[in-house]
Amino acid sequence: MSITLHRLDTAEDEQAPSYRHITPAEFAALDPTEVTLLDLREPAEFAAEPIEGAINAPLDPLAQVLRTVPTGRRVVVYCTEGWWSQEVAEILADRGYDAASLDGGFRAYRAYRASVEDRPR
Repeated sequence: MSITLHRLDTAEDEQAPSYRHITPAEFAALDPTEVTLLDLREPAEFAAEPIEGAINAPLDPLAQVLRTVPTGRRVVVYCTEGWWSQEVAEILADRGYDAASLDGGFRAYRAYRASVEDRPR
């Protein structure tokens, strides 16, 4: 399945690195063997609702974890509500990564998943 990532460009500085935004539907369709999933939620949240293949990178040891993120694959970052993941995606883009942030964070993904499960078949 092909995923379309929406590019976020900065109007003020065309040279600034940018990161992308993905929707919860696009996030749900990702193949965790083809991207690096970076989960910024706290360890207890991560343990309660893990996503297969994700790396837990809470904000405390974030700098240490960022040094270990593979450079050869797109990195999709998400947190609980999407605010921190935007910041981290921007940092990764500044460092040359192909980075994306999940719009609305894990809560939006969870709501999307619930809406799909509630649909009649």
